[in-house]
Amino acid sequence: MPETILIVEDEPDVAEMIRYNLEKDTYRTIVAQGGTEALQAAQACTPELILLDIMLPDVTGWEVCRILRDSEKARSIPILMLTAMSSEEARVKGLTLGADDFVTKPFSLKELLLRIRKMIDRQQTLRNLTEKTKEKDLSLSYLVHELKNSVTVIGGFSSLALRKKDPENYLGKIIDRAKHADSLLNDASLLSRLATGEKSFPLEPIVLTAVIDETLETFRSCAKERQMEFLHTNKASSTVLGNRYALRQVLTNLLSNALKFNRVGGEIQISVTEDMDWIKVTIHDEGCGIPPEEIPRIFDRFYRGTASQHIEGTGLGLYIAKLLVEAMRGSLSVQSTFGVGTTFTVSLQKHSAIRETSANPFAPGNSTS
Repeated sequence: MPETILIVEDEPDVAEMIRYNLEKDTYRTIVAQGGTEALQAAQACTPELILLDIMLPDVTGWEVCRILRDSEKARSIPILMLTAMSSEEARVKGLTLGADDFVTKPFSLKELLLRIRKMIDRQQTLRNLTEKTKEKDLSLSYLVHELKNSVTVIGGFSSLALRKKDPENYLGKIIDRAKHADSLLNDASLLSRLATGEKSFPLEPIVLTAVIDETLETFRSCAKERQMEFLHTNKASSTVLGNRYALRQVLTNLLSNALKFNRVGGEIQISVTEDMDWIKVTIHDEGCGIPPEEIPRIFDRFYRGTASQHIEGTGLGLYIAKLLVEAMRGSLSVQSTFGVGTTFTVSLQKHSAIRETSANPFAPGNSTS
């Protein structure tokens, strides 16, 4: 989408000349002939940059600049002042009021376009850095909040166990909370790793069923407490190309969700099937399901649907699971019927398929040149 530039210039010929050349250079333009009109336009459309003449018929460019910099909505918009005044005093005044740069009339159109491009690019870079900083701060806030809750719960149950001299009734809860804290730290570590641009992991042959069995074992006591049962069907001993640590974390996040949202006494079905060069793991619960309008957002960072408002979580589990699966060159998808249940499907490449493709120079995707 083209960037919008607000041209504030009371000389019609100059304004038209600037407008024509900016639009020729694919920018979108808005023209204001006075200071009052410029202030209204800046608030209404929030342009990417403002070209501001100083000598205006109603409100001076100095005053427009000052008002914009005091405005919550417009204070960060780059302002390039157009002026016939070349004195150092005029430049200092403009910079003091918050202008970002000056172009002295008469000016070179080539130079004007170059300065505009550089100012917009710089602003976009700053905006991206700000967003990344906010995301990191938000991730850290969620992590600290959840870990603090876990420590509080562990401390509370430990105190009860000591005071009542009956630790067995509380050990299960302490262990579950410790697992939750461990999962959070794993999520944070993996999220940090992926956020630094590491979009793939070292991959190796992995016997999928073995990793599934190991992960299921960590949830047995929790499932029993909630009167739920795991049904692991189609235990094909397929070998996939993956990363053991990442795969276990994906399964942990998906099984944790299945337990949280399943109905009391319900089943959680885990199956492994083959489809050409792919191995698919499905995890199906008999829980509340996901409303159709929420399905497109469930893999978004920090997103928590209506069914999860009263269930513990950070909104990072599915987001991280999808990143990890894609880092293993696979895919993660979901199907759900509201009120009936949900099925997540992890698709990973068969190791044998990778080996056969590499060994056969005439296999699809290989070049003989």
